[in-house]
Amino acid sequence: MILLGAVPIRMLNELAYCERLYHLMHVQGLFEESVDTVEGAFQHRRAEQRQRPSDIGPDAWEEAPQSLYLGDGELGIVGKLDAVRRRDDGTWEPIESKHASAPRENETFRVGDWVLDGGAWPNDQIQLCAQGLLLRSNGFPSISGRIFYRGNRKTVRVAFTESLIELTKSVIQRAHELENEPMPLPLKQSNKCFRCSLNAICLPDETLHLLGFLGEEHPEAQRVRDIVPRRDDLATVYVSGHGSKVGKSGLELVISQADGARTTLPMKDVRHISLFGNVQMSTQLVHECLERGIFVSYLTAAGRLLGMAHPVNTKNILVRQAQFKQFDLDDIRLHLARNIVRAKILNQRTLLRRNASGIDKRILTDLKRAADRAGREEDPGALLGLEGWAAKVYLGCFPGMIKVQGAPDGETVMNGRNRRPPKDPVNALLSLSYSLLAREVYAAVAAVGLDPLLGFYHRIEPGRPALVLDLMEPFRPLIADSVVLRVLNTGEIGWKDFYIGPESCALKDPGRKAFFTAFERRMHEMVTHPVFGYRMSYRRTLELEVRLLSRYLMGELPDYRPLVTR
Repeated sequence: MILLGAVPIRMLNELAYCERLYHLMHVQGLFEESVDTVEGAFQHRRAEQRQRPSDIGPDAWEEAPQSLYLGDGELGIVGKLDAVRRRDDGTWEPIESKHASAPRENETFRVGDWVLDGGAWPNDQIQLCAQGLLLRSNGFPSISGRIFYRGNRKTVRVAFTESLIELTKSVIQRAHELENEPMPLPLKQSNKCFRCSLNAICLPDETLHLLGFLGEEHPEAQRVRDIVPRRDDLATVYVSGHGSKVGKSGLELVISQADGARTTLPMKDVRHISLFGNVQMSTQLVHECLERGIFVSYLTAAGRLLGMAHPVNTKNILVRQAQFKQFDLDDIRLHLARNIVRAKILNQRTLLRRNASGIDKRILTDLKRAADRAGREEDPGALLGLEGWAAKVYLGCFPGMIKVQGAPDGETVMNGRNRRPPKDPVNALLSLSYSLLAREVYAAVAAVGLDPLLGFYHRIEPGRPALVLDLMEPFRPLIADSVVLRVLNTGEIGWKDFYIGPESCALKDPGRKAFFTAFERRMHEMVTHPVFGYRMSYRRTLELEVRLLSRYLMGELPDYRPLVTR
């Protein structure tokens, strides 16, 4: 049964919980797994397989539970009823199982003008009542339903009172209205946000803070709460050995080296797989990665990003539609380009100030002036010239931050910026580091739903990820350049780790593995966000940046300001 414009009844639960959550999940099609959602889905599958029929509760019916898929055009709702039972009086009861616990206080709930029984949470009662209304409209008399809360193993009977029915119909009407309205503002200082699976996408306190709404009623509550997960603890797997093969065995990722060595890793612990050069990956593993939301990037043996396989994990065409509209406007493109160039120059200046001992203070002053001018520049050509001038000054000072050990006499540590191929060890590391950073930004852009190829600053060319190049500019010094300086200055990578020819320079396998480790270490490092005040990893920061840009493009935020470290 397909009813155009019908709202899934499970979404009514989300709407009753939070209108913004409903908009994100139903209107924009976004979803993010959490411990609660994974456990809930597992318990639903287990109940469907009837491996634990006691989960439905202690009440005994002789009939086996039945699941139904029903819809009603007049109500405008559709959905699957997991279990329905016929009572002795001839009425039918929908049965829901919830991962949470039932309310411990049996006081009544007031939702707007309606009063509900206190035995079950209001959003659960609304979802159950919608199931009862579907049963009625399809010829099954229904006056009540049951909810089994697994958290405290309590079964609650919910009577479909006039008050509950009116509230449910009101929620259904609101659901249809929200389909044609902008995304609602986040809840203010609500504890619901901590258990919400989409808090890292919703960004409730961050949005209110940037809009100036946070703490307007209670000044002491102006602090942005630490709701967003600080870091992604899943692993990025690097496979670079010539002739290696990557496949799956059951629930494990299996890496087989050309020499016969074999490494296994649980699939549940993987977020990204990077394949360098001549590495084979099985079709079965590709399918598994797409189903699990695991990104797979393909790079040349030298580390140049060729492409990426990722799931169609977002239906959020709205943000891509906004991207195409906004990037077609000259003033929007220039405004974003100014902010990007300004942030890049300031972050370059910070890296020099921290690491280039004895640097001429006039250089730092000139870079600061260039950044300020970039923030006001009205001519795109002049802005490009400012970025080029700052890059030339920055790279000219870059060798002063390097303390390479073991360099042969007469060898040049770094001779400006050169690539394709790089001709010295520093440039070889910079090229590899920029490729890895581009991979990270590409994954964040794709996950948010933006088009990686359509940017606002870099020239648009077929196959060129212009938006990725735009967004990674402020992070080149913070992440990519910083990793290069660290591995050289700490001796993790030395001159012996490179092949150095007359026209090119490349990392040997041991040096490549050491650099991958150092890059991952940097991505997991915590940084204090200069605007929100909490600490999060650089990998999480990249995703946050892309989400803030998407909210600006969709008109929710007044501006997009890239991260500038102190």
